Amino acid sequence: LHMLLPQHRAARAALLALRPDIVHANDWPALVAADAAKRETGARIVYDSHELASEEHADNRLWRLVAQRHTRAIEAGFIHRADAIITVSDGISRTLQDLYDLPEPPLVVRNALAYRTVTPAPLAEPLRLLFHGIMKGGRGIEALIGAMPVLPQFRLTLRGDGAPAYLAKLRARVAELGVGARVAFEPAVPHDEVVAAAASSHIGVFCAPIETRHNRFAMPNKVYEYLMAGLAVLVTEGTDLAALVQEHACGLTATASTPEAIATALRALSLSALGEMRANALAAAPRLSWDEERVRLIGLYDRFAPIDRAQRVG
Repeated sequence: LHMLLPQHRAARAALLALRPDIVHANDWPALVAADAAKRETGARIVYDSHELASEEHADNRLWRLVAQRHTRAIEAGFIHRADAIITVSDGISRTLQDLYDLPEPPLVVRNALAYRTVTPAPLAEPLRLLFHGIMKGGRGIEALIGAMPVLPQFRLTLRGDGAPAYLAKLRARVAELGVGARVAFEPAVPHDEVVAAAASSHIGVFCAPIETRHNRFAMPNKVYEYLMAGLAVLVTEGTDLAALVQEHACGLTATASTPEAIATALRALSLSALGEMRANALAAAPRLSWDEERVRLIGLYDRFAPIDRAQRVG
């Protein structure tokens, strides 16, 4: 079934024509074409698992019925053909090793951006909350809006694009709760402006529900953007994100992805504690950037095709 899709056949044909030495297989759909190249040319495969593929949309019943078995079958059938596996979080690494009886856990290379500096907003009330990224369900956006009626000292910016029907639903909820004066919807900004735009806020939020392992182990790049912008970070307890926030003392956690839990966490936050968290975020940002993560990826590729260091670029 996988090869019935024309884009999959085209990818395989293009890859075989290219005859690469190494294929960087970006998520599970690329594994089939990568394996074809390995069989044809002896190419090495680096499987780059950005998500926990077998549970990526496990909160969606239709996906579980239609796509989950297919996704698992592809990954299970081809992951052992990879010469190396990388992923974005410790939780996904451990889970992949357990699911497929891998001889070692995949290498963790965080999905971070190149380090840059911006000037954070001064710390003053009203405190400004930010969610940026793709606007869609399952990301805790509804719960964040639901907390706003009991957070009068906060303002919320929702910056990003989404399906018109979903955005209309969010706007209707804002109006229903009577918080329209304190909730702003903004379109996505160009990639190279994301951090600078985020720096006008004080706290970055990603409180996704954690009923699935995919959400518990997710490590979205928005969190690294928040830190680089000097934002404290609010995430859900029991996640890999919470472990990162606690390790660097750069934010706070909500006990659940509910309006009540989000409001409780934010109402307990003092200005002095927030100032310390923001300072810690700025201190952690250089270490949680692509400038550091790229060293792991280059080291991995050096195992396959060593290159004189003087010849390396980018």
